[in-house]
Amino acid sequence: MNTNDIIYQQQQEQIERQPNCLEKLCSCIYFFHKKTHKTNQKYQLGIDSPKSHCKKVCVLDLDETLVHSQFKPDNGYDFLIDIIVQSQLFKVFVTLRPGVENFIENLSEYYEIIMWTASLKEYADPVMNIIDPQRRALTRLYRQSCTSIQGGLTKNLHKLGRNLKDVLIVDMSFIFQPENGFLIKDFTTDKNDTELESLLPFLIWLSQQSDVRPVSQLYKQYAMNELKQKKHSKRLILSQTMILNNQSKKNKVDVQIQRTHTANYCDGEEIELRADANLNSPKLEIKLDDQTDDESREIFEISSC
Repeated sequence: MNTNDIIYQQQQEQIERQPNCLEKLCSCIYFFHKKTHKTNQKYQLGIDSPKSHCKKVCVLDLDETLVHSQFKPDNGYDFLIDIIVQSQLFKVFVTLRPGVENFIENLSEYYEIIMWTASLKEYADPVMNIIDPQRRALTRLYRQSCTSIQGGLTKNLHKLGRNLKDVLIVDMSFIFQPENGFLIKDFTTDKNDTELESLLPFLIWLSQQSDVRPVSQLYKQYAMNELKQKKHSKRLILSQTMILNNQSKKNKVDVQIQRTHTANYCDGEEIELRADANLNSPKLEIKLDDQTDDESREIFEISSC
């Protein structure tokens, strides 16, 4: 596997992807750096990572997680940056994942954020400055902080010097600490992407747990609880509706006032919820009022079976 292959060593169960042009460039440049400047491979624990002692740590990947970068303005882009590496100028077209700034801002209230990328600092810093102008992420780590494995690069969370029960990583590869990782959907240029917006409530909930591991199992637990809560809320609404309808019938006087209801009782989910709550399925009756000289009117009355 040569230096032009991949940046991350993918786990076997994860979907393999081809490197984009930017990743290939970073790999080539980094290889040249290593030949001309010997890099200290021993990353000191806790370096560049101030400890808050009160928040858990959330490590955010950059490329294909928060942004997508390329060398051509294909499929549109949000901004253009010029980077100079080895005295050469490169134009990089960057597309933001929808909601990225709001995601970082809200997440910083619950976590100490660390942005950690396998890309070069010359490219990553200008991008991070745009998506995080207020420096909510107190720590930035780059390619030199990654670990080489089988010709690729990955992130070893032990290098942060934290208790791993308090460390979460949102990335597409986390081979060293799979129990700490949330496998996020790969982002390219989809402006309808809602991954970050959907993920935020779970991460906020996770920040309140004593141990974030295993992240994948806790996510399933969270999703199941949310589904149960949603169904429970619907049952309460349906029960209250039935009680109000019954009270309305008891309070009818000699002159019966017909009420028109607008409701979709044909929805399969509501029928199932009614069955779970031991409520009768609704029946739709159509009655025709006394016709006037100039019009006739259909009244839809919903009554219980």
